[in-house]
Amino acid sequence: MTNIIAGYVNRETVAPLVFNGSCDTKLVLQWIHESLVKELKPGQVVVMDNAAFHRSNKIKELIESVGCKLLYLPAYSPDLNPIEKFWANMKRWIRCNID
Repeated sequence: MTNIIAGYVNRETVAPLVFNGSCDTKLVLQWIHESLVKELKPGQVVVMDNAAFHRSNKIKELIESVGCKLLYLPAYSPDLNPIEKFWANMKRWIRCNID
């Protein structure tokens, strides 16, 4: 299965990564290191859900190393995560426009 991870800043996606298979801490760390940190500016807050693969100290250290803060959302709170609304709209568009 093809999946995508990305950041969401000012209603725009940043640092998208398309990959096959499932997501894990190793993949998230690689994505942050190779793509996301290039988009971050000191003082920004990176918001992540409570998925197990987000809760690595290495992820926190990497984000903080570029002067940003990491904030975890409460468990089971997709309504608080703006990128979840983006993904829902994207999935709806794909279902309506692609056979």
